[in-house]
Amino acid sequence: MKKNEELFYLIKSLTKSEKRYFRLSSKSGEDAEYLLLFDAIEAQKTYDEALIKVQFSDKPFINQLTTIKNYLKQRILQSLRNYHAKISIQAELISIIKNVEILFHKGLYTICNSELKRAEKKAINFQQNVLLFQIKDWKRKVHQALNPQDFETLKSIISEQKKCLNSTSDYINLLLANTDPINSSLSHKKTHHLQNKTLKTLHSYRKYLASNNRKKAKQLIEKLIKEWEQQPELLKEYFTTYFSVYNNYLGYLVFEKLHKEAFIRILVLKKKASEITINSAALIKEKLRLYNIELEIHRNLKDIHNTQEVIENIHDFILKNKKVIPDSYLLSFRFQFANIYFQKKDFQKSLHWINDILNNQTKKDRKDLITYTYWLNILTHYELGNAFSMRYLIDALKKRIKRQKNIEFYEKAIFKFLSKTIELSEKDKKDAFGQLAIDLKKDPIPDFILGYVDFTQWIDRKYELSS
Repeated sequence: MKKNEELFYLIKSLTKSEKRYFRLSSKSGEDAEYLLLFDAIEAQKTYDEALIKVQFSDKPFINQLTTIKNYLKQRILQSLRNYHAKISIQAELISIIKNVEILFHKGLYTICNSELKRAEKKAINFQQNVLLFQIKDWKRKVHQALNPQDFETLKSIISEQKKCLNSTSDYINLLLANTDPINSSLSHKKTHHLQNKTLKTLHSYRKYLASNNRKKAKQLIEKLIKEWEQQPELLKEYFTTYFSVYNNYLGYLVFEKLHKEAFIRILVLKKKASEITINSAALIKEKLRLYNIELEIHRNLKDIHNTQEVIENIHDFILKNKKVIPDSYLLSFRFQFANIYFQKKDFQKSLHWINDILNNQTKKDRKDLITYTYWLNILTHYELGNAFSMRYLIDALKKRIKRQKNIEFYEKAIFKFLSKTIELSEKDKKDAFGQLAIDLKKDPIPDFILGYVDFTQWIDRKYELSS
């Protein structure tokens, strides 16, 4: 996103109700030229500043376009703040703190205390220590204004502030430790703060996985999930954090091939997610992680015939939330769809998703996924018997691989096989598939490669069909 496109993407992110609220809360008449700019940008599919300048060439404000764009941006953000004033406990507390600051400057200390008491209770209940520190700081200022000589109470408030800072410091240390859990250690100090406990548990969980103590890792993360579920208010408020922990656990179950247990857990998590009304960008990403895990289970079980409904659900979900889904996520799912349809032997649908990836690729795309999309493309054309295309496709992929690394033995063997057998009859292909399987057993394809495209499964299946 370029700097001059920020306003465009902000406007495009607005929901219908957010746009309506913005228009209703904005001025009309000559003072609302920024609304004309808002409507013009909203109407564009891609941002075209040159067109904006032509469209408003007769308006004086066009000579200060950067200034009015910044003004419009701030008005939209202000509107969003007002509209989403109760989007979270954190937002509510920030709003109260702002109110307290205004009341304090007006000398309305009694109302200040009333607001601070309400805010303090919420901050404690929802473990908002950073904001609790600010709330207590205003509590100290108000008390000092009313009772400047009451040093004992002031000392007590300041001591409470220090506890908030200590808990926040622990949180920061835990965040740092989790960026490199293998090479970092933590103190054994206990914490009752659920966010801190979550970070501490995840740190230990990853260390146990690294040391191959999988049983202990599973016990830790299961215990953490139960602790979240025992605190329903916190779970609802910080559901995205809970969802992320749960996805880690599901990833563990898939790795351990505990697919039945994973499916049951997925249903439980989906039910809980359906009860959450606020669909943030962070939560959308976690839901996509869950879908990805679900697809992986189907692939691992070779349970491909049951994936059509899952794919349709994912596709609908992506279309509904496309504005906030990173391109890397979209690429990953399109690759998954192409792969699954290939395994289902629905080669036309596989080719649809392959072409969607290859025709819309950018320099920012993951090179590994693009490379294995090319591989999938070749195998799909082979299955469709498109001999004319094969020579070109193989040569193009060889060149792509050579730019990145040396061509591996398995790649050479598969290239050779595909080139020589594309025009053979199914009967004549039998021996060729058998020989390819033998050759690849001598120098096996690495497991991580099979995670992209399962060449071995494809070869075995074709050989069995030929037998």
